[in-house]
Amino acid sequence: MLIGRDEELAILATSVADAFAGRSRVTVVAGAPGCGKSALLDAATEELAPEVTVLRAAGHVAESDLPYAGLHQLLAPYEPILAAHPDPRAHALAAAVAFSLGDPAERLPVASSLVWFLSELASSGPVAVAVDDVQWLDASTRQALVFAARRLDADRVAFWFVTREPVSEELRGVGTTIVLPPLSREESLSLLRLRHPGMSAVVAERIAVEAGGLPLALAEAPLDLRDEQRRGREPLPERLRIGPSLESLYAPRIEALSDSGRFAVLLVALDDLDRDATARALEAAGLAPDDLDRAERLGLVTPRDGGWVPVHPTLGAAVLGVATAGDLDRAHSILADCFRDDPVRHAAHLRHVGQVAAPRIVAALVAAAEQATRQGAPAEAALAWEAAAAHETSVPGRGDLLALAAQAYMQARAAGPAVRLLRTLVTDAPDELARARWATLLVMAVLWSQDEPPAESDELARLGLDLVRRGDEAALVGRELVVALVSLGMAWGDLAPATGYADQLRTLVAPQQIPAEHRALLDVLDLMVGAEGAGAFLRGGWLASVDGDRSDPTLALGFAGLGLAHLGDLDGCVEVARRCEELARVTGGESAARLSSNAITMIVWERRGEWSRAVLELSAAGQAARDHDFTGPYAHILLRHAYIRACQGLGDACRTLLARGREVTERQSPALAHSEACVRGMLALSTADFATAAEILEHAAALERATGGENLAYTSRFVNQFEAYWHCGREAELLDELEAYEARAGRDQHALSLAWAARCRALLSGPAELDAGFERAVRLHDEATYGFERARAQLSWGLRLRRLRRKADARVQLDAALSEFVRLGAEAWEARTRSELAACGSRRAHVDDAASPLAALTPREFEVAREVGAGMSNADAAERLVISQRTVEYHLASVFRKLGIRERAALATYFD
Repeated sequence: MLIGRDEELAILATSVADAFAGRSRVTVVAGAPGCGKSALLDAATEELAPEVTVLRAAGHVAESDLPYAGLHQLLAPYEPILAAHPDPRAHALAAAVAFSLGDPAERLPVASSLVWFLSELASSGPVAVAVDDVQWLDASTRQALVFAARRLDADRVAFWFVTREPVSEELRGVGTTIVLPPLSREESLSLLRLRHPGMSAVVAERIAVEAGGLPLALAEAPLDLRDEQRRGREPLPERLRIGPSLESLYAPRIEALSDSGRFAVLLVALDDLDRDATARALEAAGLAPDDLDRAERLGLVTPRDGGWVPVHPTLGAAVLGVATAGDLDRAHSILADCFRDDPVRHAAHLRHVGQVAAPRIVAALVAAAEQATRQGAPAEAALAWEAAAAHETSVPGRGDLLALAAQAYMQARAAGPAVRLLRTLVTDAPDELARARWATLLVMAVLWSQDEPPAESDELARLGLDLVRRGDEAALVGRELVVALVSLGMAWGDLAPATGYADQLRTLVAPQQIPAEHRALLDVLDLMVGAEGAGAFLRGGWLASVDGDRSDPTLALGFAGLGLAHLGDLDGCVEVARRCEELARVTGGESAARLSSNAITMIVWERRGEWSRAVLELSAAGQAARDHDFTGPYAHILLRHAYIRACQGLGDACRTLLARGREVTERQSPALAHSEACVRGMLALSTADFATAAEILEHAAALERATGGENLAYTSRFVNQFEAYWHCGREAELLDELEAYEARAGRDQHALSLAWAARCRALLSGPAELDAGFERAVRLHDEATYGFERARAQLSWGLRLRRLRRKADARVQLDAALSEFVRLGAEAWEARTRSELAACGSRRAHVDDAASPLAALTPREFEVAREVGAGMSNADAAERLVISQRTVEYHLASVFRKLGIRERAALATYFD
């Protein structure tokens, strides 16, 4: 029986019932060590109907570095099927878990193959994927399972993930999370009475108090008491062995074992051994299965599949704590011999054996790293490469191994260890060329993780520029380093040094010798700082010259798309997004290029006034960004999403997105701080809190000045600040800045900044010039194709007209503004406009809500509709989105119903 977990059992049972009905469900069971998570999982599994296929796996400390060890457990019953299956996805899975030989696998194909396999398995009946101790799973398995759980929507699959608190970032927001609370006093006493019927009530009360409601402690603590103590016939110890570290519970029982029994338990605790491996290890130690009998009776190990496993993973720490150095050395040596045919496990044990020559350990770890690489597990490969470097005695050899480790960490998107090793490689580089190459990777790792720029950035820039002066191959390496530093400055928001590096580069290299994507990037920098002539290159036909084979242009294209949006060239944005999609296909589905495409496309729909579509694009981009450890792009996406919500005046949604953005980065960069200030300022302005808006946007302006940036329409900070000041009667304080803004707008003939400048000037106009000023502002906003900003100009126009008692004229402008605000879902602006109309005597303002029908779709439905609308088959769309075909069919049916269409061809009209 399971005491006190009826509600949790019901939730797990409901998830399987949903799976029977064709709806995938994910349940995360979290709690402290010893709270009964594993017991809950066992009980829920036992209650499953016979027709449910159960895939079980459990993380193990000894296997946390073994690539796809957990996936091997899950798929072991299907080894013959996968090894013989003709589908390439079956081959990818079989190769990853070493069921068969195959080419080196990549992480995403393995994860997508798992999605396919679970979907195929579910076609024959419901499937329950039950995984215990997720916190100890190897990274590759954990990522593949979370990937599959997020993408199976309409398949008969229930995922149960059991993990310790706190829940890891990967599992947050994935399905429903159950946090197991401690058992109550009554439940604790019931459990003790169930396990130990003869226990004294007084003793049970003492144990219940000191166990703190942890089921494992309640079950284990009495085992350390003699029978006479449990019955209350002898005094209890001064302190029961129950504390924050549950490993201490095992110590008395370990001490009760014989030397041979203790060593047998040590072997079992050091690795997850099947029956054959257990037999080999015991035989090598001169032991027999009988040596584990007493350990089983004492509750230290339990039989499984003909062998033994620890009753709980915490046993390992307890056994290691009492083992002698000699015993540990001998046990690892035995296990290393047992796993000679398994490079990863062999190396994991051999490295702990004393008196082994360094070359032998290095060779074993190199073999383990190569095996992990073949299995598409870069994180585990990186750990092995780094461990090999620690044992390597030669300086050049150590550098080579660290280089491989750093590259593997970058591939795994593990920012912390990648940056740590790359810093070492930069410092220890044998020559300037090597140093520049490593420095370029370091800068990119820092950029993608939104980390603080290296303190030695100026020194690295000098190195890159010196190499540019040399010419030949050195010049290419140096240019890449300088451009990386410029990109980092732009992303971080420190534009002054970025501009300095860019200016020096342009004095050394003729424009035609700089790749098109780099020239586009430099042009975006010029836009950000308000340089004269900025944007000229972006407006040209540079995109055709971008060569994806020469270098990865993804980052530069992302910046270029934002720059083109700033210039109002939305068609150019669409072309850049298409180029990013092409790169995504060429690079085998890596999400960086697709992420840039999604972000650019979102800007296009925002500017075109299709905010519901823009939000869907943001959700898709955010989902892609969350699949990676580098959090910089995700933070920027969240802030862009928050800005739309601020424009709509949706305070709770906006603040939630801002809080999430702060959570995903360790330190807020100036760029993120500026974006957040602009969002908060817009929210205050939308909700008519003008004094707060003015204060917040003053801070944003100060950030721009401190980082060397000129606003010039790259954001709407200045125009928003001016409007807030105007409402507060402080507009005179910004007149000098307005004149400078107008001069720059006129110099560059930039449509949006001209429109904003005209709107600000119209707010200052007298009665005689009022209509002409606002007519010009509205016309310029039309030319800049920004409906929201045009509606804001019309609202301001109507407000000024009402104050002049020209109520009939005011209603014309206010009605036009209201229509756009309603269409955009800008609720706060809509409410303000209706209030103005009421003041003009218009009691009822009826407008048609012309919001896009796509607004009714969920983010997943939108993704499916977009792919099918582009002409893809259901199978192709499933492969592209890495979901099952049944999930595509499920969502497509919902799309048809919501849009009121009956055939696939009709979808194309929504995505032209």
